[in-house]
Amino acid sequence: MAKIQIAILDDHQIVIDGLKLLLAGNSNINIVAENTNGWKLAEVLPNIEVDILLTDLMMPNIDGFEMALLMKQQFPTIKVIALSMNGEGRLIDKLVTEAGVAGYLLKTVDKQELLTAIEIVANGDTFFSEDILAEMEAYAVVKKEREAMNLTTREIEIIKKITTGITNKQIAEMLFISERTVETHRKNIFRKANVHSVASLIEFAQKQGIV
Repeated sequence: MAKIQIAILDDHQIVIDGLKLLLAGNSNINIVAENTNGWKLAEVLPNIEVDILLTDLMMPNIDGFEMALLMKQQFPTIKVIALSMNGEGRLIDKLVTEAGVAGYLLKTVDKQELLTAIEIVANGDTFFSEDILAEMEAYAVVKKEREAMNLTTREIEIIKKITTGITNKQIAEMLFISERTVETHRKNIFRKANVHSVASLIEFAQKQGIV
């Protein structure tokens, strides 16, 4: 049976070393590349065989989302498993729907779950831990609710502005529209969101993952 070829990306070498230690001794896995810089790792990928990229999300230079997009566009045979301390549903949904990650694990993952995830993803399936699946399901409900409200792109943009505390006049100037148009959008937003104050709108926007 061919070994699973693994590349590891994290901006902290100590994390890379920890992952290597967890994977050491597994006869089915071969670590072929590692780097603390995504761009440098991408440079060597055309010259080596990689089945799975284990990548952190919050990194300088190029973050995990951008790295996953790069894999999807330029190295589609490489499956991506994201590793993060952030289990927020909105982030996971973005990585899955836009960047096509095949797995998502919290950095608190134990050795067995990490190995299981690698094996399942290597076999062409996806892997998300129970906690991550719960977050994805909860966000799917929120996402469906937002879609049912039929908020427009402009309304979402204005919601983001309102939650910063700026006035209708300031929003109008920033978006190059009239103050009256902003007021109309504001009324429609409050009606669709079923809120009656900015404080309630902020709470709504946070719940919906708008801000």
